Amino acid sequence: MENKKLTEDTENTTENATDEKYLVFSILGRRFAFLSRFISEITLFETVYPLPLMPAYVPGIINRYSIPYALFDIGLLLFKTPSPRTKVLVLKDDIDRIALLIDDIIGIVDIPQEELLGVETSAEPGDKTEAISGSFNWDGGDVFVLDIQRILSQIAGEL
Repeated sequence: MENKKLTEDTENTTENATDEKYLVFSILGRRFAFLSRFISEITLFETVYPLPLMPAYVPGIINRYSIPYALFDIGLLLFKTPSPRTKVLVLKDDIDRIALLIDDIIGIVDIPQEELLGVETSAEPGDKTEAISGSFNWDGGDVFVLDIQRILSQIAGEL
């Protein structure tokens, strides 16, 4: 009896090995996600120290434990509409010292890789769908997975 239970648990672990955890959040009422392994912390919006000569979607830097993080307004970057300043998503330092304005956290979800859908991007330069690497259906709606490397490349090209 115990051997059967151990075998079932091992099979379930193997089946779930291709699942990825995504942090689902909202920006301007739309649902987006990042792989949770990229997220360092989520915090309430605090003081922003403005930087001169930066695009409007870079309101400045925030201070997290005496470390400066560049704050990006993804709503302004992608949709030309400023995000409400409520919460900040801080990415891990090994990606870059970046923080993103978001509306709110919706949840954390395990998504099997086979349920991740590709997104067709436009050939137009500067098309904002370039920032989206895929999507999945969750809780009755679509969630778009943002690709932080694509976003950073797009920003570097504009600066």
